[in-house]
Amino acid sequence: MKRGYYGWLAGSTLSAFGDSALFFALGWAATGIAPQVAGLVLTAFTLPRAVLLLLGGVLGDRWGPRRVLLICSTLVAGCCFGLAGAVALAGTSAALLILTAAVIGTVDAFALPAAGALPRLFVTDDELPKAMALGTSATQLVRLAGGPIGGLLVASVGLVGALTIDGVTFAVLFLVLLVIRPPYDVKPEPDRKSVMRQAADGIRVAWADPVLRSVLLVVALVAAFVLPVTSLCVPLLARTHGWSAFHTGLVVGATVTGSLLVTLAVARFGTFERSGLVAGVGCLFAAVGITSLALTSSAWPATAAAVIQGIGVGLFTSHLAPLFIRSTPRSHLTRLQSLLSLAQTIPLIAATNLLAALDLDHALLLSATSTALAGLILFRLEGKLDNTLSK
Repeated sequence: MKRGYYGWLAGSTLSAFGDSALFFALGWAATGIAPQVAGLVLTAFTLPRAVLLLLGGVLGDRWGPRRVLLICSTLVAGCCFGLAGAVALAGTSAALLILTAAVIGTVDAFALPAAGALPRLFVTDDELPKAMALGTSATQLVRLAGGPIGGLLVASVGLVGALTIDGVTFAVLFLVLLVIRPPYDVKPEPDRKSVMRQAADGIRVAWADPVLRSVLLVVALVAAFVLPVTSLCVPLLARTHGWSAFHTGLVVGATVTGSLLVTLAVARFGTFERSGLVAGVGCLFAAVGITSLALTSSAWPATAAAVIQGIGVGLFTSHLAPLFIRSTPRSHLTRLQSLLSLAQTIPLIAATNLLAALDLDHALLLSATSTALAGLILFRLEGKLDNTLSK
C-alpha cells in the first residue's frame, strides 16, 4: 500500500481518539447535571448527522472527499478551541454541552461520507480489503482505549482539556491532509445540479444496482438488530443478573476484541475469495453469540458469547464493506457512503426503541433471528455479490 495511506490513517486515528475522549467527557459532564441532559446531548449529536448525511454526500462528490475533510477538520478544530474557551469562562452548562454535541454531529454529517470514500483514493481495488481492515482495526483499538483514557483525561484536565485535545488532533489531521494527496483522487463533479437532484441521483444509482441495493438492505438489517445488543441489551442483562460495572465493561469490550481479531487477520492476509458467503457466515456467528447471551446469567460465559458475536460482526463488515466501495461508481463515492451511513443510523433508531419495549429475552431472540436472516439472505445473493467482486 502507498505510504500516503498510512499517513492518512495515522491522522484519522488520532482524530478518532480525540473524538472518543471528548464524547466521554461530554457524557460525564451531562450525567453530572441530569439524566435528561445526557439524553438531549445524545440527540443533539445524532439528529443533525442523520438529517444532513445526504447533503454531506452530495458536497463530497461536488468538491472531492479530500477538500471536504480539510474543511471539516478546520471547522472542528476551530469550534473545539472556541468552546473550550467558552467553558473556561462560563463554566459547564447544559446549553454548552448540547451546543458542542450539535456542532460535532453537524460536521460529522459532512466528514463521514468523505472519510468512508477516502481509502479507495489511496489504494488499488486489490489492496482495498486490507486497507479498510487496517482502518477498522485502528478504530476498534481507539474504542477499546478511548473509555479508560477518556476517564483519565477528564479526571486530570476536565472538559476544557478534552475539547482542547480534540481540537489539536483535528489540527494535526488538517496538516496531514494538506501534505498528502491521494494518488487516485477523483476530480470534483462539474455538474451543478441542485442538491436535491444530486442526492436523488445517488439514491437512484444505489437502487438500480443489484449489488449496492442488496448490501444496503442487509447492512440496515444487521445494524438494526446487532448494534443495540451491545449498547442496550448487555447493560440490561447486567442489571438483571447483578453484574458489576467492571464485568459489564468486560462483556462490551469482548465484542470489540472479537471483531478486532478478524480485522487484524484481514489486514494481514486479506479477505476470503467468496466474500458474500463469508459475510453470511459472519451473520450466523453473530446470531449464535447473541443467542448465547440470552441463555447465560454469568458474566464470564457472556464474555465468551460476546467474543463470538464480535468475530461474526468482524467477518461481516470486513468482507462486505470493500465490496460496497468497489461496486460504487467513482462519480458517486461520497453520496453512496452517506447512504451506507443512513442505512445504519435510521433502522438503528427504530430498532432500539422496539427492542427497549420488549422484555429482554424476546429482544435478544428477535436480534438473533434477524441477524441469522441477514446471513441467509447473503447466502442467496452469494453468486451475484462474488461475481461483482471478481470483475
